[in-house]
Amino acid sequence: MKLPIPKGKRAILVLGLPLGLAAAGAFGFMQMSAGSSTPVKVPDPQTGQLGPMLALEDRVINLNTTTATSYKYAKVGVSIEIRPSKASFYDLHGADRTKSETTELEGYQDELPRLLDALGEVVSSHDSATLITPDGRAKLKSELLDAFRKILGPEEVLDVYFTNLVMQ
Repeated sequence: MKLPIPKGKRAILVLGLPLGLAAAGAFGFMQMSAGSSTPVKVPDPQTGQLGPMLALEDRVINLNTTTATSYKYAKVGVSIEIRPSKASFYDLHGADRTKSETTELEGYQDELPRLLDALGEVVSSHDSATLITPDGRAKLKSELLDAFRKILGPEEVLDVYFTNLVMQ
């Protein structure tokens, strides 16, 4: 014995089933045809190439001292080399490079306070006797690189450059 299906429900079955199957098929096709969700990694710069440079403003920072009455200061300026979003950045020159670099660095403006804070924390943990040696500056650079990578991401920061380092 066959039960009659009311007209409203019959219409839902007749139209809904094919539409549901079509939607499921379209979703499956989109998922399979989509590329990898991992973006293509921009390679490290080759010799003579540099990524965009994020310049941090110079800071005067108290250095670590051995006695409470001695004061030592360092004026430190740092630029952070950032991995560009496209490998073609390395081939740009002149006004095109300047424009692209400005665009690349806009996304990092919100991180400047955290980067400056990290700069202060790392530098203030050193004393002047350490920083006057090449090994001391290399250690400071390595520590800054680690600190900046924690903030911006390990793949984002390529290198750190001192633009100013004066102690008194």
